[in-house]
Amino acid sequence: MTIIEACQVSKRYSQSRWFGSSKGSNFRPALNSVSFTVEQGETVGLLGPNGAGKTTLLKVLASLIEVDEGSVRVFGLDVTRDPRPLRKRLGLVTCDERSFYWRLSGRRNLLFFATLYRVPSVVARERIATLLDTLGLTEAADRPYHSYSTGMRQKLAIARGLLTNPDLVLFDEPTRSLDPLSSQNIRNWIIENRARFPHTTNLIATNQLHEAEQLCDRVIIINKGEIIADGSISSIRRRFEANEHMEHRILCRDFMRAGSLQPSPDHGLIAVREEPGERPGTTWLELRAIRDSEALSYALSVILGSGASVQQCQTRQIPLDEIFVSLVQEDLQPAEGVGT
Repeated sequence: MTIIEACQVSKRYSQSRWFGSSKGSNFRPALNSVSFTVEQGETVGLLGPNGAGKTTLLKVLASLIEVDEGSVRVFGLDVTRDPRPLRKRLGLVTCDERSFYWRLSGRRNLLFFATLYRVPSVVARERIATLLDTLGLTEAADRPYHSYSTGMRQKLAIARGLLTNPDLVLFDEPTRSLDPLSSQNIRNWIIENRARFPHTTNLIATNQLHEAEQLCDRVIIINKGEIIADGSISSIRRRFEANEHMEHRILCRDFMRAGSLQPSPDHGLIAVREEPGERPGTTWLELRAIRDSEALSYALSVILGSGASVQQCQTRQIPLDEIFVSLVQEDLQPAEGVGT
């Protein structure tokens, strides 16, 4: 079942040279002919650099912003024509601290928003108690919001987004500005929540690429308002690596005294980097090689032929971070000289 269907969606923001005047104004495209679908139960990552259009797209899906061109349907409903029934089934997790009341406790903040969402009082209190307990906020529930740490505020934002027990949850950078432990706790909670509610659909906008690898079935990479990649992480990785490089990491003993290894394009060995090992007399060699070339065999023959020994040999999968940067930089090439 298709939950989200976006077709040729475009959104532009006006940029005026003089505040309050249309004279000299131009338009900055935030989204440009964006099309994609999300199926029920999927968790999809929305990746892109700052200013790529991720938050704008989430707000369009949540019926908070109208598009200039194209159409968006969520649960089969047009987000412009039928926003009310849509909002009853959708949860938006945005960590904008200005949207909470700082003098109210966490519990009273959630009760206030539950009233806005028209959740019956008895149901709201029970659901709030469950969410606070699940997210580890029960002990702080009756403390004022201004006393909360950044991580606690992020968790309260998640609780608010789940008040209506939504069928679709839109996360806008749920671990932004958090320390590693708090970030991992929230990611673990999202994983556990997926297991409890396998039919719930999640769209997660994030700049944390390892987060997308951990949480998402599929990723959509957006840059300058346009989708530049859409698919599972493994398929995007295969597409990127098809004619690209592999990385090998070799731990040697006595190599620095015995010889050296230089790049050899004829064997597919593109680059070599050396760094001292953890133990005396050991050296790590990091090799960048053309996929399916003789580079590794050549390097090992040089190392062993010099009288050094090999203690470890690892082939490293190219990180999603490098793939992301490469895709974005590749996408920027045609745009050189074009105003943004």
